[in-house]
Amino acid sequence: MESKKLTIKDSSVAFLSAFLLSQLAILIVTIIAIFICNIANIDSSSYQTFFNTSYGYLILAATMYLVITLTFLVINKKKDNPIISKPSVKKIFIYIAIAIISFFVLYPIITTIDTWLVDLGIQLNTIPYELTTTNYFISLISMVLLPAVCEELLFRGLVFKGLKPYGKVFSITINALIFAIYHMSIDQTIYPFLFGLLLSVIMYKENNILYCIAMHFTNNFLSLTFSYFKINFSYAHWTYILIAFILVIAFLAIVLYFAIKGSKNIEKEKISMEGKAYFYICLVILIIIYILSLIQS
Repeated sequence: MESKKLTIKDSSVAFLSAFLLSQLAILIVTIIAIFICNIANIDSSSYQTFFNTSYGYLILAATMYLVITLTFLVINKKKDNPIISKPSVKKIFIYIAIAIISFFVLYPIITTIDTWLVDLGIQLNTIPYELTTTNYFISLISMVLLPAVCEELLFRGLVFKGLKPYGKVFSITINALIFAIYHMSIDQTIYPFLFGLLLSVIMYKENNILYCIAMHFTNNFLSLTFSYFKINFSYAHWTYILIAFILVIAFLAIVLYFAIKGSKNIEKEKISMEGKAYFYICLVILIIIYILSLIQS
């Protein structure tokens, strides 16, 4: 069968399928855990304790990302959607360096926002277990490697590629927005959006998912390592806040520059009515789930 071009409909279906099916898979795993507790005459609340350990979290993460990967493989199988090519070693190191720089550039605004949220009485989304040395290495799989690979396959490999023909600004911004909302946490919205903009720009220019995976892995590694060593530069003084916002503006200006520079090789296409319908349905459902998750938390 002749391969077809990836469309915004494919992207919308891929994302909704990956998101909803992964949550369903986690629910099934949880039900199985409760069933095992009942059979073994163990307090049914024990499963919650287990899933709040590094091993339990790894099982949930592996379940979720397995479903996301399978969704990617099914949707992408018969589409003309090349996302992997031989990477340049030089570019890999360059993009890893960019990921490191962006992490430290954006870190002040994240700590500032976290401080404000705590002052408002909002509970932050933290690691549910103590990061001992053993747990740190287990978390390298569940919180660093798996998200870097699987989330990039979904967001930059499918979602963004389906949006890409409809223009730079639309595809880059919307992809970053969906990536941010996907994290379903008020304290994990701004940073994923900003970093998602950068990843989308890189994918737009390079059309090679490996660079995005390397950057995403680097970012997650730094975040986990900061948590492991309890590094926190949170500071509420107005000078720190001012610097944080200046750095964000500088970051956005640089991302915008690279998004515009030398990217006129793709003509903007008109979005079909069917494509718009799938896209808006996907976005509305995602926003509703996001709001419900905030209310529940």
